[in-house]
Amino acid sequence: MDEGVIDLDTPLESYLPKKIYEYEPQTRWHDDFSDLKEDSLYQKITARMCLAHTTGFSNWRWIGKDNKLRTHDVPGRKYSYSGEGFVYLQVVLEKLTGKGLEKLAQERIFEPLEMKASSYEWKIRFERNYAFGHKQDGEKYKKDKDNEPRGGSTLETTASDYTKFLNAVLNGKLISDTSYNEIFSPQIRIRSLTQFGLWASIEANKYDDINLSYGLGWGYLDTPYGNGVFKEGHGNGFQPCSILFPETGSGIMMMVNSDNGESIFKELLEVALKDTYTPWEWENYVPYNQK
Repeated sequence: MDEGVIDLDTPLESYLPKKIYEYEPQTRWHDDFSDLKEDSLYQKITARMCLAHTTGFSNWRWIGKDNKLRTHDVPGRKYSYSGEGFVYLQVVLEKLTGKGLEKLAQERIFEPLEMKASSYEWKIRFERNYAFGHKQDGEKYKKDKDNEPRGGSTLETTASDYTKFLNAVLNGKLISDTSYNEIFSPQIRIRSLTQFGLWASIEANKYDDINLSYGLGWGYLDTPYGNGVFKEGHGNGFQPCSILFPETGSGIMMMVNSDNGESIFKELLEVALKDTYTPWEWENYVPYNQK
């Protein structure tokens, strides 16, 4: 956006010379948009919607009974977290720039911040030192090493490298102040009882006091410490969460290689930052002593 390549509110497909579903897939599945040929709503999707999770896409296409990608709601209408939305934006940017996600990330983020142990694809050099994810019973997961770069799911990094990234975000590096103001501004109010699961379709005013919302790529809440912005992840055996408070210059990063990890996040936030505002129930961060 800073460079004028795209803006936040122009439908993404309009930047391409043909319909997104007319492109021959270059990956095993994530850039296959052939399902959208019969979809009448996806053409409205913008970069802002992808980053604020209002595309109408499900989190991943295989969640539905037929494993097909489609819009389940009018784009822009309500919040529903979607890895597919991130990937859609990724694929459009790849076609516009002629560069894959890995090259874009290396050029614009990893190399400038000297994040030498970070990549969206597995590197041979990682073989010397990496962590396994673990199931709830302690059994190890097999390590994924053949993922194709996807913005919503395949980042390989370390605690040291990701600290560099969070410090850059906290201190406004790499992009303009205007862009950071957009990122840290609430784009869509969140009124669901939980982020995922059965309660995600139920609306309530439970989180009105913290103005729970989503910015661009980051969750948003209001606290006595100023606004907080957070980003989580949840995969097999790996559960990270970070929250930053830009006005006070504080934050925390939690990275756990266990399916039990999220059960300690509530206590860690309270002990380390006196953060009693992060909506742990909405996140399903059920404490270990309540399970």
